[in-house]
Amino acid sequence: MDFDDLDDAIEQRLAEGDTDVLANMSGVAFEKKTLKTFTGTLPTIPRNKGLPDLNALYPTGDVKMRVFIFYGPGERADDFMFYLRGQHTGAGKWSWLDAAVYEWPGHGTRGAETPAANLEALCADAMECLKPSLEQVGEGGEYEGAPFAFIGRSVGCQLMTMLAKNILIKFGMVPCATVVMDRAAPQFPLLSEKGLSELQSNPDKVVQAFNYEMFNYIDKALYAKDLSLNETLDSSYHKFGCDMLLLKGKGDQKLLDLGKKRPKFTIAKLKIKGSDQTMDLPIESTSSVKELMTAVDSFFSVRKGADLKALSPSGSVIAGATPVSQVAQTGIVVEGLDDFKHPHYTWPHPAVIIGGGFIGVKVAMQYALHKNENFVLFDRHAQAGGDAWHYSATKFSRCQTDYGAFNIWWGHEFNYTGDGGFGASPQSGGRAFLTKSFKGPGAPPEGSGAGTGVDYHPVKAQILEGVRHALKEYNIEKYSQFETDVVSLKIVGDPEAEERYYDLGLRDLKKAKDLVQAEKLKDIKALSAPVKADSTIKASVIYHLPGAYEVTRIVDYPGEDSFIAAGGQIGYGMGSGQGGEFVWDDGRMKDGRCAILGNGAFAVENVRSCVENAAAKVYIVTRRKSLLCPRLPCWFCHQAPDPTPAWFLCKMFQTMYKTAGIEDPFSFYAVVKGNEFTDVTIRQSSRFGIGDVTFLAHAYGLLEYRVDTLARCSGKTLHLTSGDKLEDMGHICKALGLLGDPRVDKLHAITHRVGNCINGDFRRIINADATGMDARRFTTFSAGPGAAGFSKMWYYMHQHPWEWRAAVENGMMKLLPVHKMSDTQPDQTVYMTNVQYEMWAGGVMGSYFPLMARAHGDEASYSHCLIQTMHPTKLFLQYCKADWDRYQDMFRKNCKGCADKSVDYPYTYEMIEDWFKEYNESLGMKIGPDGPTEEFKQSTIELFKKSAEGLAAEIVHGLVKEAKLVSNLKKDDEPFAQVLAIQTHELKKSLTATEAESSLDYDVKYVDAWKDWVSDGYTCKVAEVDCRSKELLVSGDSWKQIIKFLQEKRPQ
Repeated sequence: MDFDDLDDAIEQRLAEGDTDVLANMSGVAFEKKTLKTFTGTLPTIPRNKGLPDLNALYPTGDVKMRVFIFYGPGERADDFMFYLRGQHTGAGKWSWLDAAVYEWPGHGTRGAETPAANLEALCADAMECLKPSLEQVGEGGEYEGAPFAFIGRSVGCQLMTMLAKNILIKFGMVPCATVVMDRAAPQFPLLSEKGLSELQSNPDKVVQAFNYEMFNYIDKALYAKDLSLNETLDSSYHKFGCDMLLLKGKGDQKLLDLGKKRPKFTIAKLKIKGSDQTMDLPIESTSSVKELMTAVDSFFSVRKGADLKALSPSGSVIAGATPVSQVAQTGIVVEGLDDFKHPHYTWPHPAVIIGGGFIGVKVAMQYALHKNENFVLFDRHAQAGGDAWHYSATKFSRCQTDYGAFNIWWGHEFNYTGDGGFGASPQSGGRAFLTKSFKGPGAPPEGSGAGTGVDYHPVKAQILEGVRHALKEYNIEKYSQFETDVVSLKIVGDPEAEERYYDLGLRDLKKAKDLVQAEKLKDIKALSAPVKADSTIKASVIYHLPGAYEVTRIVDYPGEDSFIAAGGQIGYGMGSGQGGEFVWDDGRMKDGRCAILGNGAFAVENVRSCVENAAAKVYIVTRRKSLLCPRLPCWFCHQAPDPTPAWFLCKMFQTMYKTAGIEDPFSFYAVVKGNEFTDVTIRQSSRFGIGDVTFLAHAYGLLEYRVDTLARCSGKTLHLTSGDKLEDMGHICKALGLLGDPRVDKLHAITHRVGNCINGDFRRIINADATGMDARRFTTFSAGPGAAGFSKMWYYMHQHPWEWRAAVENGMMKLLPVHKMSDTQPDQTVYMTNVQYEMWAGGVMGSYFPLMARAHGDEASYSHCLIQTMHPTKLFLQYCKADWDRYQDMFRKNCKGCADKSVDYPYTYEMIEDWFKEYNESLGMKIGPDGPTEEFKQSTIELFKKSAEGLAAEIVHGLVKEAKLVSNLKKDDEPFAQVLAIQTHELKKSLTATEAESSLDYDVKYVDAWKDWVSDGYTCKVAEVDCRSKELLVSGDSWKQIIKFLQEKRPQ
């Protein structure tokens, strides 16, 4: 290179090795170095603050190439988490490629930093972040000659161009390929002179022009700052010494054409008083302001019937009879509205939630989260909690699973609403008390947690307090009516008609105190007597959530009277007293012998209650011996992002089973094995009993299984069907299962269920825990994830009724499973189903409503972050071991024959490390016992939040059509989309440096000029994708084109 024409200062800097001076010079050519030919594999890209690890859960494969992505204004690295994850979960289609997104200062995980002052400063920061990666593949590097590619969108194209030149100067390297999109060639500006002036004087106007639909949600100041970085570069600034792929969005021209089209309706411009939030709605020009405000109330009011006022910009009240066409363009200021950010479909009458237990409150919370208070919750109890925890739970009951998976705040949105934070973690404000050591009913005198200061399996009192806390936290109390029974239901109108509603009869139980005991005992005869309703309520949607812990299955055995006459106790191991209350703590259990009939979760809990009260011997008498689950494998499953295979679960069980002296879990009837070790299904009629105490009791000889059934009783003796006897027995505790409440079937006149729909009616939804277990892979053993999924699914459905109608028209109801009265369990109700039924129904629903997945979010990443935040590995292990030792001390002190026994807790941290290693190797993951980084946790929540905001904005399209604000619509007409297009066009056409009357970001000829930025001997390939240019980086079709293009550059 000839430097004769450079001034002395530049020559001096070059002599000192400072090449930065050359980076901004145009018209100067630089030669790339000849590097070694790379044939091996690369390690993952070195991560730092500018290259966050978005793929923290999944390892790369044999990496052959690296790609760096440079996004556009207003974006953040985690916006692309799902697309990068596709390289590892997409059937291995591009695991050879390791991708990183450059995070700008002031964005995403670097949100606390000051944004870059200009493009040059941004490039300098990016260069510093990429430097470790570049040094690895540069001359003399360990992986010299390994290829890397660049992908840029909008300002990201300018950044990567500047960066490419800097890399060529400093390292003598060039990308092996570049991909550009949503930007004209670098010498052409985005904004016109007017646009640049407006960006300085009225930045919100410019930001709205480029983000019309999402304007109410975005960080406007940051977006404006980002736009200012869209600087031009001289046409001779740089040429890429590699092939280029130019992606173009077909949707830009479609939007322009729609924006120029003359509408058949009036556009009403709305603004909330005292806010910068705006909304433009299409409406017939003959409609009145009152009609418009009725629609606004329905779409945006927290509760239907708000006292909204329409004001002129000067503040005067606009009369309701005023035609909208007279005031539409000058604008209408809305008084009495909180925001436009939470649009929702409002039915003519409220949604009624019957049941204030865990899942009933969860559904109410889903409404409250969306600022949709068009619901009422009814429950028979005086407080929330449901039959399961008020009645069925005993005074000794506690959460069997780790609380993280059960906590009522399971779900991304609870991190940034209410008290905030992951579940009931130490960082979650007022909820944090629920995982701290507790002194009170059901807890040891010294407090729970065995001295660790935490309690990860809270007792009944804590569980109930958590549900009540959620009611207050989300302001649900004011729409809850406790001590109220729904005693009648009448469908008003044709059951198939859209106009139908439900007339519910209510009974005030405060006036019927005589029924409290009958309700607790589930005296169905007394409770089923005809009653007259005290009041009625109209409902458009009903969620009936009776739970699955309602009615105890009562079984009487011959000779029970003789057993009782000899001083024995017979009762049922639930707290309700149905069939006869069983008492553990009246002193009779000490040194006593008890037989527990049954082998479900309640039976396992009853074992703990017996040994806590100093029983000398406990027998579980069961027809078949079901699997039990220790605490740590349960926790591991809950924190694992991908479902834990059944074989892996059983393998984790083995250590505890061996310690307890129980046969190998793989030998149990429930474990169905194929030809391969990993081909395992767990199939049993009951859920896992979860806990460590049962195993410890077995190891100490306090517990013994008898695979048999009870034939009859006599004084202090149980006669088993096999002919064996259990003698010197003082207690029989029955845990023979539960039934649904027949009043539920009667109320709805249920003949069948279709999915969750009562008699096929999608506006009457029912849910109860399914019975049994049948799976090859396990996500959870607790209520939290399922309750979250159910509440999100049905809230989405009832907010998008047009999607439901379309699915029905496409045959969905014929594919959903139908449940009728059981042939094998004739004493069971129609509404109760098994797990196979629920899995089938869930699969069909997911296939018909793919967009609904956005409402659920990335539950794999979320559950991993939640459990590792609430129950960190080391602390959870410490807690489990301490509680194990607490019970050992208890047994040695209180239980006959145990004074000299000792059993070490079988699990160690090293074992857990091995679990993670084997899990990763088997499932292609890269999680570890230290849990995810704080950056990953933040990204997981922010990604969901942004997606949820997108869903909220999109629903307005459907609301407008449902409300018939515009008449005579054809099936494919989208009036709200046309509003967006028109308003975008009007705003942008004078702001962008394009031809007159064009609101495109760039003229096509300037986009095509990218071909001039490619050196001789290389090509600029053009591909069109059916989306808008701003969406290209998150389009599946775009990534197909990108991967195909990069595949051609992949070294062998």
